[in-house]
Amino acid sequence: MVAFVLGNGLSRLDYDIEYLKRRGKVYACNAVFRTHEVDVLVATDLPIATEIQNTGYSKKNRFYTRRPLPEKGALSVPKEVFGFSSGPIAVKLSVLDGNNQIYLLGFDMGPKADGKFNNVYADTQYYKPSYAPQTYAGNWTRQLCSVINESNHVKFFRVHGETTENLSDFDTVLNLNKIDSETFKLRLNTGKDL
Repeated sequence: MVAFVLGNGLSRLDYDIEYLKRRGKVYACNAVFRTHEVDVLVATDLPIATEIQNTGYSKKNRFYTRRPLPEKGALSVPKEVFGFSSGPIAVKLSVLDGNNQIYLLGFDMGPKADGKFNNVYADTQYYKPSYAPQTYAGNWTRQLCSVINESNHVKFFRVHGETTENLSDFDTVLNLNKIDSETFKLRLNTGKDL
């Protein structure tokens, strides 16, 4: 089974979420709920997690957070990744759901070309302004390496776009492959090797 886990780096804008949903399960984080319903949504920061639940999204869709509000339909993050960030938790959930080929899209882990905040939702509620410095990605990287290394029966692909940082930490993770966006689009459109 194929899954797509969406980070919120700018390279994710290269892909149509509705098209991805026709090709496999889609796991995403935080403000994606503003425009799309995905198979699984994760939000660990309290303000946005509260908003997601108060909109009714979690009553109709699978949504995970650390402290679900009563009777809002949200699920609690699994204990083994309870302290992790939203993106790595979404990756873990895609593994727990039995997917054996998982593509990481928008996991840029670095700044825009100008060194500033790289996030699809910059300048919107709960997010830093686009002129802010990039968020430190070391915790995300360590958490992702941990989840992927524990899941050696799964093939992972980190899709690199123009804003994706090339991180040496991922080079030693044997079941994580780096592919460029054009190769991924070809796989996506033809269904070959997907």
